[in-house]
Amino acid sequence: MSRTPTTEQRPASHTAESVELDEAQVLLEESEADPWAQISPSVYENARVVTVAPWLGGAGRRLRYLCEEQAADGGWGVAGFRLVPTLSAVEALLTAWARGEAADGAGADRVRRAAVRGIETLHTWLTGGQGSEEAEQLPDTVAIEVVIPGLIAQINDHLIRHRTTRPPGLPERLVSLTLPLPRGTDDSILVALRTATAAGRTLPPKLWHAWEILAPGRPFAQEVQPVNGSVSCSPAATAAWLAGSPTGPDPAGGGPTAPPAVATQEARAALRFLDDLQRHRGGLLPLGAPMPNFERAWVLASLATHDVPHQASESLLDRLEAVCLEEGMSAGFGLPPDADDTAVGLYALARHGRRHRPDSLLHYYNEGHFCTYPDERTASPSANAHALEALGFWTQRYPDDLPRFGAAAVGSADWLLSVQNADGSWTDKWNGSPYYATASCAQALAAYAGEAARPAVERAVSWVLNTRHPGDRWGHGTGTIEETAYAVWILRLSRDPHRGQQVDEALEAARRTLARGEITEDSTPLWIGKDVYTPVRIARAACLSATHDLKTR
Repeated sequence: MSRTPTTEQRPASHTAESVELDEAQVLLEESEADPWAQISPSVYENARVVTVAPWLGGAGRRLRYLCEEQAADGGWGVAGFRLVPTLSAVEALLTAWARGEAADGAGADRVRRAAVRGIETLHTWLTGGQGSEEAEQLPDTVAIEVVIPGLIAQINDHLIRHRTTRPPGLPERLVSLTLPLPRGTDDSILVALRTATAAGRTLPPKLWHAWEILAPGRPFAQEVQPVNGSVSCSPAATAAWLAGSPTGPDPAGGGPTAPPAVATQEARAALRFLDDLQRHRGGLLPLGAPMPNFERAWVLASLATHDVPHQASESLLDRLEAVCLEEGMSAGFGLPPDADDTAVGLYALARHGRRHRPDSLLHYYNEGHFCTYPDERTASPSANAHALEALGFWTQRYPDDLPRFGAAAVGSADWLLSVQNADGSWTDKWNGSPYYATASCAQALAAYAGEAARPAVERAVSWVLNTRHPGDRWGHGTGTIEETAYAVWILRLSRDPHRGQQVDEALEAARRTLARGEITEDSTPLWIGKDVYTPVRIARAACLSATHDLKTR
């Protein structure tokens, strides 16, 4: 067994350590045994599969989930990230209504009611009414520039059809509605990409992740290459790729009415992938799967960084090392490699004694900082923080490699200092919580950027002290368990003796919150893909790490 240095330094008989070791071992053993990773269900993903794959098992359960997740105001999702899941859910419910499909245990009428309320809510948001900030301040979610115009066009197609073929129960007030695009958006990128796919031109693999929007109804596109049955780790993209059917298109325009023909080995594998995944998850589908590399790397890195006692099996480390390729590591099989997963994977391996040189990370360094993907629109502070940790830890352990990696480490640190917000926080495109981004950046700078970074770290601590909610929490809404854990990560970095008592009191408040709460698939989703989601074991590891910090402070 490979052990963290912390485990070797402390006696195994310590009661608190034994409890932590048990909790850490459960996380690691669960992750190693689960080839999918535990990612929370996604409104967006389940709704897209309702539309394009009514033949897939669990359809009624997915419809019930969409109905149950609708908020009192008629929308879906968490504040700041509501437009995309609401569009996806409404379009799916309209499709299911046209087909006469029913939600498990609720019937077809509940589907109709949810669709009607959803249309009215979207129209209110998109025309400047209550809640319009959801359509005016769009987040940088994956593929949002094609997802929003694509879904609005599909919903408007439904509404146009309803003007001539009125489904039973359609209120008169909805007959003439048309949803406008949000201000500042258009469909030019979507049109260009759909034209390219229709012509059979190969799109970059990172775009396959939104295949359900780019090429709906186009079966078995040869330029898309599933991996172990999965198209870019997306159930919706995989189902859309399998959208051809020997029975022809659904008259309602919503997709095939029977399972697709599976004449090729790739198609058979895709059908197995979808069926296995929905059965594994009781009909509900996560935002992405399988993503074991992402989960295992983040859990291992979190536990090691915070010296949580744990034992990582050689087989788990072998699996992680096997996916750290020359071009880097991807979150899951079928996704392209990226700097963020590469950095965390390499760092986790190094912290656990594996000598896997981080050369692959340098592929992503350009113009003074790391790019998560080539040609990205906006750089990620958390990805740069993780790269700094990977290179900083490596060069501390192997100083002979400093000439090769030192410039990139210094460059990423300088860039992080330059993009800190005036209030002391950082924000990021891969996580909706500034506490996650700030914890990642402050932690990396404190460990590997020297005293020059100390003022920035202390500003981050000040920001945390100033943003605490009543009730001993930090974060989204009235606060969340996960974000409170990230607040602990930041607060523990303070070295200012003049506010030691204030920091200690804040940490005690966080301890009370962490002791009362737990992370589940129903926890507030903060991580950003096409939708927001919770990587449950990663969030649990963050909370366990924060609890350990509180015990050892």
